[in-house]
Amino acid sequence: MILLTTATTAAQNNKATNKFDSIYFETAVHISATDINRAIAIADSLHTHSESELHQLKALMLSSTLFQQKGEMKKSIHYATMADQLAVKNNFYDWEARIAGFLSTQYRILGLYEQGEVYLEKGKNVSKLIENEEIKILYLGLIFQETAYYAMEYGNYQRAHKAVKTAEGYFMRLTDEVNKNYFLATNEELLGRTCIGLKEWDEALQHYNEAIKRMGKITQQDAMLNGFVHSGLGRVYFEKNEPLLAIDHLKKSEQIVQLSDHLELKIEVYKTLSEYYKSEDDYKNYSVYHDKYIDAFQANEKKKKQSIDNFVNTIQQRDKSLSFNYRILIIVAIFLVLIIIATILWHRRSKQRDFERFKLIMRKLKEQNRGGNTTEIESGEPVLKDKKRLISEAVESKLLSDLDEFEKTGRYTDNQISLPMLAGILNTNTKYLSYVLKTHKNKDFNAYINELRIRYIIEKIEKNDVFKNYKISYLAEEAGFSSHSKFSAIFKSVTGFSPSTFLDYLEKSTSLSKQS
Repeated sequence: MILLTTATTAAQNNKATNKFDSIYFETAVHISATDINRAIAIADSLHTHSESELHQLKALMLSSTLFQQKGEMKKSIHYATMADQLAVKNNFYDWEARIAGFLSTQYRILGLYEQGEVYLEKGKNVSKLIENEEIKILYLGLIFQETAYYAMEYGNYQRAHKAVKTAEGYFMRLTDEVNKNYFLATNEELLGRTCIGLKEWDEALQHYNEAIKRMGKITQQDAMLNGFVHSGLGRVYFEKNEPLLAIDHLKKSEQIVQLSDHLELKIEVYKTLSEYYKSEDDYKNYSVYHDKYIDAFQANEKKKKQSIDNFVNTIQQRDKSLSFNYRILIIVAIFLVLIIIATILWHRRSKQRDFERFKLIMRKLKEQNRGGNTTEIESGEPVLKDKKRLISEAVESKLLSDLDEFEKTGRYTDNQISLPMLAGILNTNTKYLSYVLKTHKNKDFNAYINELRIRYIIEKIEKNDVFKNYKISYLAEEAGFSSHSKFSAIFKSVTGFSPSTFLDYLEKSTSLSKQS
């Protein structure tokens, strides 16, 4: 009788497990790609009706993953943290390692790298405790993939590529063919990303095609992975100047985007599509997709900010719940106040000088912009009066007038602009153009363009408050610079301040203006 009861119970448990796994898989792979809100509701139902703590944990992680796709990082981290508590309680080391990697990803996306790397280290340590060799090598591979993402965040694509190749070594050792092909497909997609970062277009193409080949061996396709692969192929063919192939893959990726609410994929696809149509001089479609890209970007940034605020508030609430010795707390508080007061007094004079210098720079920039967005020296009499005249006064006057018109168009934000290109736009040659720039602007071509870009982005920031909340990398791209670091260096050389310091002073100046 006992044996019969045990066997019956085991059969019931297996039946429940099979039903759970079937619903779980269908929701994670198919429903999430077409109706993410319905998928979230199913995940919540799975959690509510599951008696097994392992099933509850898996349902929580499904919810967390779905909220991540929507860009709702606050909820994503909340559900993942609940799942982590169940994993720790039951010594589910495989899930504990997986959740650590997942949380590391979430904090990386939010830009909270220090917190994210804590979870990444936890994932490495917990993975060593996993007894099942198949699962252990799987999670070690995932950890190296996450390491690659951190390297890409820091702009180190060589290191990222090396980490992904290490992950490949682990995935190749998997014995389950479905898992092996799936995770190698994700790895090939990631290798494609690193090659794009390294501008190795042909190698990137090979990896994306290999990802498609691997996915073809899997019965159930991952829609989001396909979306990123086609988006990557679109980017590669765009860079290789093969527009028909580029738009074919971008449209395939867009179809997946339209059925899902995956903000990261939306941002990537819409950005590439806007660049494609711009290159084709199709400004109508360029405007449509550029607006979609900005909307998705802003929505993502807003959700990130909300999640970061929540993270900070959580830490504050946790600190309040700790039992401190009040006497020590008061002493420490007084000590900190004294340090802060001393620091404020020490820095006040230098900060005030910097702020006055900032106001002077802003006045000069406004005066110059009112003069037609020209450089420091007004066009008219040459700066180098003793320089031998190279061209006639009529041609020189016409070229100066054309330069003024060019400055009004904003085409200097095109990161492909060059001296020969500008000379072509103005129907002159590079020698005449360089002469006029040196004579009347007292600058070479690069200094001239860079100063126009800096003034352009300052004017954008000053007139539109939303620009004050953007990352420096976005401001750099908007102004036409190829990198965050180059933008920051040139911004400081033009204004005397780093972009972040300039934004702080601009906020202070705006507040003072409102008060007055």
